[in-house]
Parts: sequence; C-alpha cells; structure tokens
Amino acid sequence: MNKPIDVGLFEGPEELQQRLGANAKALRLYLGYKRTTLSAKSGASPETIRNFEQNGKITLENFLKVAFALGESDKIRGMFALPEIASIDDIEKLQRPLPRRGRR
Repeated sequence: MNKPIDVGLFEGPEELQQRLGANAKALRLYLGYKRTTLSAKSGASPETIRNFEQNGKITLENFLKVAFALGESDKIRGMFALPEIASIDDIEKLQRPLPRRGRR
C-alpha cells in the first residue's frame, strides 16, 4: 500500500508569505531588534514590518529592505539563478544565447 503524500511539504504562495513573515520576526527577535530598530535600519515603517510579520503581506521593495537589514541578502541573490552544471549538455546549453521568449 502506498504511503499518503504529506501535503505539508507543498506550500502555496500564501503559506510561503506567512512563513517568511514569521521567519523574519523570529530572526528580528533573535538579533534583539525592536520593530522600530528594524524600521530604522531598513527604511520600512514599523507598521509595514508588523504587517509582514503577522500575515506575510509586504511589497517587494520593502521585503528587500528588511532582508538586507536582517543580513539575508545573500540568500536572495541566489534566487532565480541558472541551475548548476551537472552534465556536458548543461555546458552546451549555457554556451547558446538565451532565447528572447519561452516556447511553452
């Protein structure tokens, strides 16, 4: 008999937003920052930070400001990077110019 799939492994955008906000709050508290301190370091208002921590809602610009202020910018820089080279086929793909638009 097959084992049921743990749906907790799969997050949608809303769950990820909430998790990011909760993680940001945990890191802020770990660093000993008040919301006003993080606000001063990031340039995002305390209300924006509260809203992000409570429900994950934040603009991309403010998200990046908070991430930089919390020292998490290196993790963001790696997002959307091309995959690591694992084969000769990957090397050949990287040598070709990227198409101007997708095929699918």
